[in-house]
Amino acid sequence: MGILPTSQGRQGRVVHLSQNQHNVVLGTAGSGKSTMAVLRALYLSLPSTRNHGPVLLVTYNNTLVTYLEYLSKNLPANVTVQTYGRFARGYLHSMGLMNWQGIAQGDQVRSLIDSAVQAVRAEGGESAVLDRDHKWIEDEIHWISGMGFSTESEYQQAARVGRKTPLPAGTPRSIVWAVRQQYRTLRTAAGRDYDWYDIASAVRGAIVNDSREPMYRHIVIDEGQDLSPEAIRSLAEVVDPDGSVTFFGDYHQAIYGQGLSWRSSGLDLNGRQVEKFNDNYRNTRAIAEVAIAMADSGHMNSGDLDLVPPRAPKAAGGKPTLITAASRKAEIACIRELIEDAANDQSVAVLTHTRAEAEAVVRGFSYTSIAKNSLVWDGSPGIYAGTLYSAKGLEFDSVFLPFLDDDIFPRAEVLAAFGDSEACAREARLLYVGITRARSRLVMSHSGTVTRLLPENSGLWEVVAA
Repeated sequence: MGILPTSQGRQGRVVHLSQNQHNVVLGTAGSGKSTMAVLRALYLSLPSTRNHGPVLLVTYNNTLVTYLEYLSKNLPANVTVQTYGRFARGYLHSMGLMNWQGIAQGDQVRSLIDSAVQAVRAEGGESAVLDRDHKWIEDEIHWISGMGFSTESEYQQAARVGRKTPLPAGTPRSIVWAVRQQYRTLRTAAGRDYDWYDIASAVRGAIVNDSREPMYRHIVIDEGQDLSPEAIRSLAEVVDPDGSVTFFGDYHQAIYGQGLSWRSSGLDLNGRQVEKFNDNYRNTRAIAEVAIAMADSGHMNSGDLDLVPPRAPKAAGGKPTLITAASRKAEIACIRELIEDAANDQSVAVLTHTRAEAEAVVRGFSYTSIAKNSLVWDGSPGIYAGTLYSAKGLEFDSVFLPFLDDDIFPRAEVLAAFGDSEACAREARLLYVGITRARSRLVMSHSGTVTRLLPENSGLWEVVAA
């Protein structure tokens, strides 16, 4: 069957959890969640397992699907590995409810929301909410969809847990609701029935009228912190009632919005406890200590019940490095020299906010782009380049994080949309993801004032001049 990952310590117990009850497993970065997810899917699919059957192994983005397929080479045919978006689109198609061009996304969503704002304003909707940054309004609309609110009353009464930009009940929320309704009207008129955020509610609506036998006996969710409560509800409802949903996640790595805990999804554990994993099997102790300091910082440590405090591993390794350069040109030149040497016998990743930034560092080298649809993962030595978002769930021998300047990280557009507190929380989680991708070597760099998101050094890394 090929080489599958092996479990360590308590991981084996999770693989063999109940086959007819839902389970939640929360673990810190490097705790082996993807390994456990793959082995759990295999276990549930095998004829030797009581209550075995077809399994869906689902995650958020395509890059992670590629990585899971790499980990799970030659799994049985009754294990399907998909993104949630592909599952939802396929399910709606099977119910005759999906026009393949029917999903609004990207620039079209932004344009339709802008038009909705103008329409509400023209109808006399006077509120300072309409003057908020477009990105905030779009994010709030998507949050409403992710929570599955179907009425304004539900939205008015919501606590908006985790959303730090205040929005009082009453007129301000009525205005947002009106923009959302107008957006959906305009979207339908444009021939788009869904976007990637409200498609989960469409799946739930279709399930009610689905008389077919369930397609999956079991569903295993990897990186579940990036799925909305509504998406998790839809998975719990589409699975065989006699089967199970197993949720793996790490809320320190929730980089696609916030306030969307699995607890809001109503996933019933029948009184059993959440399984928690503090141990880090990926990073060296020195790298893990930087990640721990990040997790303990005011930007990330919210006291959320779902946050699992990381514990430093025993694996030895050199201290991370922070390169201080006099200019961006000097910074890039220094990194290029280091990665060219390291890539001979290591997997080396250059991770940045944007793909263009990463490609500026590796231009002229032979490299693999870490992008949604282009990554063919085999873990071999070489240079990998892409965004911090695209690297989610992956791991590399060496990781380079350039351009950690305070005027770049946190991004100006995120600060403008969400204000300092929430923007720093979001961007700190993104940086945490980047740091924890490194198995044995972490190199950070900047050419201006270093980002406020890094914790106080206190011996965590060596400072080197370019």
